[in-house]
Amino acid sequence: MLTPAQRYLQREAARRGVTPDSREETRARTAHEQVLHQLRMAQMQLKGVQSNIAKAELKKHFLPDFEAWIDGTLAGDSGRQDEVITTMMVWAIDCRDYPLALRIGEYVIRHRLALPDNFGRDAATVLTEEIAEVVLTEAAANSETDLSGYIRTLDELDALVCDQDMPDQVRAKLHKARAFSRRASGSTGDLTVSLNLLREAMRINPAAGVKREIATLARKVSKVQPVPEKTAEEKSKTKSTSGRQKPGTKATARKAAGRRTTKKTAAKPARKAT
Repeated sequence: MLTPAQRYLQREAARRGVTPDSREETRARTAHEQVLHQLRMAQMQLKGVQSNIAKAELKKHFLPDFEAWIDGTLAGDSGRQDEVITTMMVWAIDCRDYPLALRIGEYVIRHRLALPDNFGRDAATVLTEEIAEVVLTEAAANSETDLSGYIRTLDELDALVCDQDMPDQVRAKLHKARAFSRRASGSTGDLTVSLNLLREAMRINPAAGVKREIATLARKVSKVQPVPEKTAEEKSKTKSTSGRQKPGTKATARKAAGRRTTKKTAAKPARKAT
């Protein structure tokens, strides 16, 4: 665990970055080497753990030691390639610290920083897929789970990566996760947004596995959809129409009355002359 003084020095070194032709260059590089060494030591400990759950707990324990470097890097906004900051983005996801993951992710994506080779994907794809998968896993475990707590995180993620290139399958996962986060809502607006997101997921990835959800949600939306209120003009037309007899009604009534009269006359016996 770093002391407050060490945190301060780490944060300042990250904020200032490496300035060519200055005496601070050596200090900044030394600070980066130190934090990189710190990362390597942490990674060595993680390699000795097989459980992903246990690894996430260990990363949560390590993360505070890198907070000063994270804060300094984001404040300095140098945009230089940094394995430490990109790794911390992924660790924040693993620790389910999504606000931190999005903070770092915005910096990493904006500066187009590359992730270490072992990730095999770019930052936008990793950020999107890893967060969306958490939501989809919970949804698969229990279809009745209330996932509304993820709405804000997923919406912020979508705003961050909406113009980034990524596989259609990954973007479809994000649409699906955003839809599932809203499906427990009783709001017509949320349900409609959810339905549209599922349809978009299916459009860009027909194998997204959302056909049944679309059918179920479409029925739910139709039930809660408010019946549009008639305008004053429509009400007036309905009232005037109900007050008029239908065409042909009077003529039909006269014909019926005439037939009844004829029958009565024919049935009456002729009176004898007296």
